[in-house]
Amino acid sequence: MLNLDIQTAMLGKDAILHFFIAKGIRHLFYLPGIHSLPLSESFRRHKIQVIMGRHELDLAYMTIGYAEASGGPGVLIVTPGPGLGNIISGCMEAHAGNVPLLILHVDTGREEIGKGILHELAAVEALFRPITKAVFAASRKEEVVPVLREGFRTMITGRRGTVLVSIPYRFFEKDISAENEEHEEREVSPELDGAMEVLEGCHKPVIIGGKSLMREDLGMAVKAICEEKGIPFLTTTSGKGAISELSRCAFGNVMAKGLAREIVSSADMVIALGTRLRDMDVKRRGVKIHKLVHIDVDDAWIGRNHGAHLGASGDLGTALGGIRKILKNSRFDWDMDLLKEKERRERETLKKGSTGFRVMQIIRDAVPPETTTVWDLSLVGYWAEYYFPVVHQRTFIMPTGVAPTFFSFPAALGAKLSRTDQPVLSVTGDGSFLPCASDLATAKQYNIPVVILVYNSGGFGILEEYMDSSYGIRSSMALANPDFTKLAKSFGIKAKKAGTLDRLKGLFRDDVTWDEPFLIELDLPAFPPPWKFIF
Repeated sequence: MLNLDIQTAMLGKDAILHFFIAKGIRHLFYLPGIHSLPLSESFRRHKIQVIMGRHELDLAYMTIGYAEASGGPGVLIVTPGPGLGNIISGCMEAHAGNVPLLILHVDTGREEIGKGILHELAAVEALFRPITKAVFAASRKEEVVPVLREGFRTMITGRRGTVLVSIPYRFFEKDISAENEEHEEREVSPELDGAMEVLEGCHKPVIIGGKSLMREDLGMAVKAICEEKGIPFLTTTSGKGAISELSRCAFGNVMAKGLAREIVSSADMVIALGTRLRDMDVKRRGVKIHKLVHIDVDDAWIGRNHGAHLGASGDLGTALGGIRKILKNSRFDWDMDLLKEKERRERETLKKGSTGFRVMQIIRDAVPPETTTVWDLSLVGYWAEYYFPVVHQRTFIMPTGVAPTFFSFPAALGAKLSRTDQPVLSVTGDGSFLPCASDLATAKQYNIPVVILVYNSGGFGILEEYMDSSYGIRSSMALANPDFTKLAKSFGIKAKKAGTLDRLKGLFRDDVTWDEPFLIELDLPAFPPPWKFIF
């Protein structure tokens, strides 16, 4: 244990800011209210950037985008009552997506609950306990820094997650102790007893990687194992980019039909690393796993959806080192050259028969390899989930927790604030973009150079597909949309329209500079989702 006891008396509002600065937090996301004005005053005196958006839900998604792109924590400050209520969907997404998010709830006085005070809300913890990793509340001024410290530690320990910390506003102007005590966390080594026996008899193993592999050292270790031993590597959606999907051993998302399904079906062993293997990631998509070794950061999901011949939890770096030793002398029966040739032919078939796949190709060819792309759950987003090749870690962001809409644009703003040196592209739909379009003002105010691609099909395209295929009802999901280019221009943001794929190519080539906010409206009829494509 490393103890750094620093006893300093300061106002509560300043102690909170000092805590965040000491933790390396560079940005705070915040929509002010009457209870939080003391914090607003303190913000002006400290070297930390505060982003004030136009709605708390958008700010929650900005904070998620920030955390996902950086790999570090995001901090969201919300006011009591309706401010706190507005972030519930964002908190659900962060919790289900294992995003390290610290929500600082500016609390009312709990002793006054029941008197009809402003923004009164009882049982805050009961509301948020099911959708957070943990909740904390300071009831005395001496608890302000300790609850922040415990909340931060909980957020980043083990499987990362979301915490809520409630601090009453009356402590902001009180002198408190700003002690800071750090704890050194120790990694738990996974127990791989029995792995030798399970793995040594397999002839065609495949590795499926998830979000917890999003560390450079882990990606390099997985890539080395797969390339040395000739093992195909697949990912879940949140694992896209764990290693470059252009690598010789990488074959995309496990949920895709065609070759990916063929690889898993013919494998005699699946090694799942850093993924929960949730129903929506694998099982619901029709993927069948016959024999499984499941290794994750904890054991919460091992055996939940798929019975495991071997389950282990702990530090993934240690686990990868152990797997590499076990497989040291193994030879496997995969013909990687043949698999890559099949992949090439599959892509040619998709290119000829699918507008969605061609859109993926245009975007991949148009944006720099290091671009962070942020996707909504729209027709274009679903094609990306299946077939958009991701080159670098943490450059593919999609809401895979509880799968909300209205996510991409605000999350892209947060991602850009996190990765100022890299391009960021938001890919959204007409139904997803309009509710959060007010944050075009945020992009302009803070000069956040995000490029926004709005796919305008004139309706909720994926729902239209389901209504037609399930009930034979057409045009029931049509939307009355504005001219999105004129809307962007009204905020002082450059925008142009594309009605063809060739025009889309040209706009990316000739008009997008990546150093200022820019909106492209792509007007195309709805096309089938990727799971409807028949090889």
